[in-house]
Amino acid sequence: MPAAHSLLHLAAPKSVAPTSTLSPAGAAHLRLLPSRRPQRLVTSCSSAHPDLAAFPNPNGLLVAEPAAAAPIDIDVATEAELRENGSRSTRRTKLVCTVGPATCGPSELEALAVGGMNVARLNMCHGDREWHRKVISSVRRLNEEKGYAVAVMMDTEGSEIHMGDLGGAPAAKAEDGEIWTFSVRSFEAPLPELTVHVNYEGFAEDVRVGDDLLVDGGMARFEVVEKLGPDVKCRCTDPGLLLPRANLTFWRDGSVVRAKNAMLPTITSKDWLDIDFGIAVGVDFIAVSFVKSAEVINHLKSYIAARSRGR
Repeated sequence: MPAAHSLLHLAAPKSVAPTSTLSPAGAAHLRLLPSRRPQRLVTSCSSAHPDLAAFPNPNGLLVAEPAAAAPIDIDVATEAELRENGSRSTRRTKLVCTVGPATCGPSELEALAVGGMNVARLNMCHGDREWHRKVISSVRRLNEEKGYAVAVMMDTEGSEIHMGDLGGAPAAKAEDGEIWTFSVRSFEAPLPELTVHVNYEGFAEDVRVGDDLLVDGGMARFEVVEKLGPDVKCRCTDPGLLLPRANLTFWRDGSVVRAKNAMLPTITSKDWLDIDFGIAVGVDFIAVSFVKSAEVINHLKSYIAARSRGR
């Protein structure tokens, strides 16, 4: 089950992506078309009203004249939607797309923007800061050169429980009925067969036999069948693909087990370094997972404000 996020919207960058202004002809469908009858704001004319002098109408009615149409600044994706569909069928839902190695190239990012991407999400669980910096530069260049207005959101890793890097393997397939070992022990590469390293030292203490273990919100599902010291034996009940650094959640009696995160910090030391990086490169949003109180958000907002002064 995906974790809930709290979003902080950073101040808009000083440089604004070029926008397209619809001509009066192109924007005609955005205007409030003049009605055949004036809009009636006050229908009673039995008593003299001081404002009636400003509306010389023989019927004694207050009328509102249609406002003059003004140019509307939009990006090229919205302009294309308006020209194709008109304002009544224009998409109002915003699309957040997670950018990874398969979608970080200029042509792939442009294809996402053409398809409606409004926000490019960077998952700080994966990749290094140099890779993230290159992706942010590519998104900014796309906006500047092609006229899009794609924002950048940095999603911090937080205190989620994660799998390890699978010993360098790009992925692993869990088949139905297989018994996998989830362990807090450190292993030399390559990992033992059907073994996953877990980043949380209290992992084996928190889980119980019979709990359901979900990988990445349901990409694969396991049932805890045995606990052996630092190792937890789990049977695969719903096969799927295991990816490096995938998050793990536990369900017990039909409810997610949240106690496992009670003693973990909402914002880790790595998160603070990532937040400093995000402020420095000018991301538009910062997402934080597993927020336990409003104080966490207030503290982070104050920190961002202090670090952003003079930028």
